[in-house]
Amino acid sequence: MDAAAVARLVPGLALALPRGPHRGLVGEVRATSAGSALELHDFRAYQPGDDLRQVDWNAVARTGELVLRIRQDEVSPRVEVVLDGSRSMALSPRKAACAREVALLTAEVAARQGLSPTLLVAGARPERAQGQACRAALDAAEFDARDGLPESLGRLPPLRPCGLRVVVSDFLFEADLPALCARLARGASGLFLVQVLDAEDLDPAGGDGARLVDSESGAALEELLTDEVLAAYTRRFAEHQRALRGAALRARGALLTARAQDGLGALVAGPLRPLFLAAGAS
Repeated sequence: MDAAAVARLVPGLALALPRGPHRGLVGEVRATSAGSALELHDFRAYQPGDDLRQVDWNAVARTGELVLRIRQDEVSPRVEVVLDGSRSMALSPRKAACAREVALLTAEVAARQGLSPTLLVAGARPERAQGQACRAALDAAEFDARDGLPESLGRLPPLRPCGLRVVVSDFLFEADLPALCARLARGASGLFLVQVLDAEDLDPAGGDGARLVDSESGAALEELLTDEVLAAYTRRFAEHQRALRGAALRARGALLTARAQDGLGALVAGPLRPLFLAAGAS
């Protein structure tokens, strides 16, 4: 991880926070989670673990179903960074470094902006760090999880209501993408999915004896990377990207795809520009 490159970029940047009302003493960004504020936001079916105090008993009497009142709450201006700790994130040293740098840049820009950054590393052993401890946690992070982000999220402490959630992953796994994005968006006023991809993710090289291997399990998915196999991979990758982008949009989030080899400065000026604004920009 090039911490010096991160440090050079931090002073000129600000995070793109979601626009929301500025009211009260709790925070400056509005959350989409159920809260205790007086403003009624929506209704939904009761789910295990929900606050029974929010049940609309009049609706229960009418329908026989447990219906929850969703009230708009406001949260403190927190930024939550989730880093995918699966083995595929270390496909190359540059990919691992880029993922760490994006996570660190997000946390340090947040801190400089007066926000409270929290880092969650979704590895084989989950890690949680806050504030200045984020850098040490990223230095020590090991991409060692043998499953994908959807499974490793279950090992993390619960995602908390926040103003902005940034998830750094390659998102190259089989999953119910709409359900995953909805889960990642829950409780956050804004969601960015930062997809860090290596050159081999984007364009796997063929050649004599080359094989397609699952980074998490180590299992060979194909015996040889023939032209037909590479063409099929390209088609499936394009389909996956369309599905992921659509799922992010439905969750009111944004998918930002970053080529690890391009370097952090080029990424901030290019594909990550919706997340990192010039300091002072509105």
